[in-house]
Amino acid sequence: MTDRQTSSAVGDGVSVRLLVIEDDADTAALVTEALEARFGAGCVAHVHRIARLGELDLSAFEAALCDFNLPDGTGLDALARLRGRGFDGPVIMVTGQSQPETAIAAIRAGASDYVVKTREFLSSLALIVEKNLATARMQAENRRLQAALNESLEEVRERNRDLQEAVQKLEQMALTDELTGLANRRRLQGLLGHLFAQAVRYRQDLACIMVDLDGFKEVNDTLGHQRGDEVLAMAGSLIAEQVRSADVAARFGGDEFIVLLPHTSCETAIHLAQRLSRAFEDRAAALVGPLGSCRMSVGISCLNLSHPANPDQLLAHADKALYAAKAAGKRTVMVCGANGEARPALGEPPAAARLGR
Repeated sequence: MTDRQTSSAVGDGVSVRLLVIEDDADTAALVTEALEARFGAGCVAHVHRIARLGELDLSAFEAALCDFNLPDGTGLDALARLRGRGFDGPVIMVTGQSQPETAIAAIRAGASDYVVKTREFLSSLALIVEKNLATARMQAENRRLQAALNESLEEVRERNRDLQEAVQKLEQMALTDELTGLANRRRLQGLLGHLFAQAVRYRQDLACIMVDLDGFKEVNDTLGHQRGDEVLAMAGSLIAEQVRSADVAARFGGDEFIVLLPHTSCETAIHLAQRLSRAFEDRAAALVGPLGSCRMSVGISCLNLSHPANPDQLLAHADKALYAAKAAGKRTVMVCGANGEARPALGEPPAAARLGR
């Protein structure tokens, strides 16, 4: 019996297409008869050599039945050729080789089943093929469902990432002053308690600088609110430039700003405040020109100097010093002392403190 080509072997309307690789013509005829009786005439294509596999469109077949001993190789060689060309359907070894080690080798190589040619093997061959086809279809469906599930999970993960980013942006917006980019009052209050508790626990200093812009109302009244907003934004930018990443800079409200300085002595805080004040005067002059003037009044409180009992009192001490600075003629830096009284911040900090900033 000669090889039956795919084009002539597959009849119209055949739902299952099977490939038989068998060098014995009589065995091939019997196998074909048994399979076509179950799956329909024309469902089988037959080749007798491994080399002929290269001539076939393997995508046309759902399963292959392969003898183990072939003229140009073994069933393992045929299996390797099939898999190498992308055939992923079940490959059933149908052979007279009954040795267990041969069957084990075939299964390990990727065969889906192993059938020994006995007297009765033809009666059950079609059923074995049908079982393997059903298993293969179920596995293919499982892979499809798994792929769809993985795709859905990735979409969910991507949406969760987008949602998380959106939430983070909203949280950042809720805690950030839109005009200056500094922390807002809500964010300041949230961090103040944490920094205060940490400083007390580890017996470290915590400085608080409270700033008020002198002459800001006149800038608004004379040059307009847009120019006033530019002054506020400039002040926020200046403060952000001068503080450390560990510090907390916030717009407290209106033209008031607060800077919390962990692990910072009062002398170092004074130095920073004086530097901010000088830099702000220079930049404000460039913005408001001769029609207005804008400077800074600064109040400072420190945990190790005024000994506040709680975070709110640390702010209250800085506010008290700021009030004294404005009363003293503005453009002044005042410090809340140990007795709760404000005093001028005289002199510059020592060299060690300057290096620390």
